[in-house]
Amino acid sequence: MKNLKIYLWLPFFISALHVHANLPDPVKEFVRDSFNIRRLEIYEENYQKLIDSYRLQTLIAMSYYPELKNVKIRFRQKNIKTTMASIPRLDFIFHPKGNRTYHIYVDNSLKKEKGLLLRDVPFNAQIGVIGHELGHISDYENRTNAGIAILGIGYLLPPFHRKLEHRVDEITIAHGLGYQIEAFSDFVFNRAAVNDRYKKFKRRYYYDSRQLTQLLERYPIY
Repeated sequence: MKNLKIYLWLPFFISALHVHANLPDPVKEFVRDSFNIRRLEIYEENYQKLIDSYRLQTLIAMSYYPELKNVKIRFRQKNIKTTMASIPRLDFIFHPKGNRTYHIYVDNSLKKEKGLLLRDVPFNAQIGVIGHELGHISDYENRTNAGIAILGIGYLLPPFHRKLEHRVDEITIAHGLGYQIEAFSDFVFNRAAVNDRYKKFKRRYYYDSRQLTQLLERYPIY
């Protein structure tokens, strides 16, 4: 059984090493005023209506996902139930991989002070949560249309939902943004002014900062 587990994990680590060969090195903390923006401008043409408030954060995160360079991604501000969300446009079923359009939604309103708005998250952690959403799109791009449809149904089931979010966190870590999702998790659980119900939701479906720290230790790039 132990050998079987090794064989199951081996392709994932080989894939992670291959992906990282073409990525920027991980950075412990990004600071808005110290980052070189000019080298990121090549990515901006891939976005439609990039939200000005998060332009730099998005371009930094995108630089860690070069495989998404030619993928159509549209950003929208909308009242949703979570900080951010990524979904394929509903007509994805009629388009092959490489020709789909994806929406990344950014929550712009809280009901009864529940949840957490991206604008209230520190800069470095914003890059982490944006990177996580790009991880979802990277995952979508590796699935067939039928696979995405099944994924949408499975997302309604808590065990499947949790497994998927963990997988996407691991994709984000493998791409080099592990410090940033760790920063986001630490902010949510230890510093943000959010209620216990929101924290319970995050613990149910996502890795906490302690678990993320342990995961980072498995990757030589950190």
